[in-house]
Amino acid sequence: MKTHLFYLMLGFSTLAIAQNKALTAPASSVSFHPISFPKTECISEAQRQDLAQEIEINKRMILEKNPNALKHRGSHPLFILPFRPKAGFEDYGYYSLFNQVDQDLTPDGHLLDYNCGQRTYDWVNGNHAGTDYVVWPYPWKKMEENVMEVIAAAPGVIIDKRDGNFDKNCENNGNNNWNGIILQHPDGSKTYYWHFKSGTLTSKNIGDSVEVGEFLANAGSSGSSDIPHVHFEVYDALGFRIDPYAGPCNSMNADSWWIDQPDYFVPEILTLSTHNSDNFDTECGVVENTYEELNFGTGETARFRIFYRDIELNSNTHITVTKPDGSVLYDYDFVSPWPDYVAAWAQWNFPIDNTSMNGVYTITAQFGGHTYQTLFGVNTNLGIEDLQQTEITLYPNPTTNFVFVEATSQIEKIQVYDLMGRKVIEASPASEKTELNLGHLKTGMYIAVISSEGKKTVKKIVKE
Repeated sequence: MKTHLFYLMLGFSTLAIAQNKALTAPASSVSFHPISFPKTECISEAQRQDLAQEIEINKRMILEKNPNALKHRGSHPLFILPFRPKAGFEDYGYYSLFNQVDQDLTPDGHLLDYNCGQRTYDWVNGNHAGTDYVVWPYPWKKMEENVMEVIAAAPGVIIDKRDGNFDKNCENNGNNNWNGIILQHPDGSKTYYWHFKSGTLTSKNIGDSVEVGEFLANAGSSGSSDIPHVHFEVYDALGFRIDPYAGPCNSMNADSWWIDQPDYFVPEILTLSTHNSDNFDTECGVVENTYEELNFGTGETARFRIFYRDIELNSNTHITVTKPDGSVLYDYDFVSPWPDYVAAWAQWNFPIDNTSMNGVYTITAQFGGHTYQTLFGVNTNLGIEDLQQTEITLYPNPTTNFVFVEATSQIEKIQVYDLMGRKVIEASPASEKTELNLGHLKTGMYIAVISSEGKKTVKKIVKE
């Protein structure tokens, strides 16, 4: 389904990383780059009628085998979110809600969501019928890595299933070749889950039951879609379309269909990271190069980015940059001058010169009532190489003395550094699981560089 993606890029004036007192960020030059899409049709009403007939054929087949399989009972379900991150995903976030159900059924520019806003869309002869949860940032990279897992929002029976269609579409053009699953719930209501990644669907078939939270597939961009996401659509037992979100402008149903309805605005930081280039890949269907980097040398520029969900006008981000010795380098507030956007990113540049203190710097951002952190090194041994196939977990973390390091492949080497860049632990376990003893270390943050399969990844360890 159609999405609206907006990017915010802030080019701050030079902020030299020097051994001086804490500074306030100077006035900045700001450029803002929205990405918009023309009004185009999702699947047509005729295609929906064909789908309804297909579902009825499937239901008759199910009832021939089990006459009680679809017997209506109970009240309408209460949903959990129809997706989750894959096991081992450790970033702060991976999606934003881009489009709601269009409550104003007058097409062609008459927009209204359940909260009386316009977080939805329509086209010349139709309206958006579901909720779009979009993989972001780096949607194609996250699709490649199966980050968003689509799950059953409530128990039900599979009454339709499609797989094998192309899953990297870049146009919302009415393409009906989607991969997806449709469930019927005990009360007779239905939920649609569309745009799956091909070949990732559950092995269960039409007529099989699924439990709440059960894996259905990975998110993709099949059918009428221009970005990896899951389109979640709901119908009651009588076949009327409903909006699971209750609100003052929901005229379809009076009550919420969520166990715990999410807020309309969810201001949060999805990712904060450092990069070695101003480049930002946006080519549709192509796995992005993130240009991420953790270690910088003299004469280089560390580019710090914050990726936001639901950034609102006048929302504040408090940013602190701490030097390796624990002193504060920068301490300032960024107040957004822009209207509300479902997704945005900002960039600050930190040139590294010969006055920069060697070691590990910590960047802390406070936004939406939450605290986020990342780090980068100056003339350290930190580096970043993507271990897409290897999942590495550390636990417990924070820890008091011992931490376990576990991977899906053999761990070749672990090097632990303090924030001054000094190596404090080195181990070569040659196994998939090992234990590190941090008992001799002071409380604080440490950096573990873990090598596996000839590549390495970096994890933070907090010793209490």
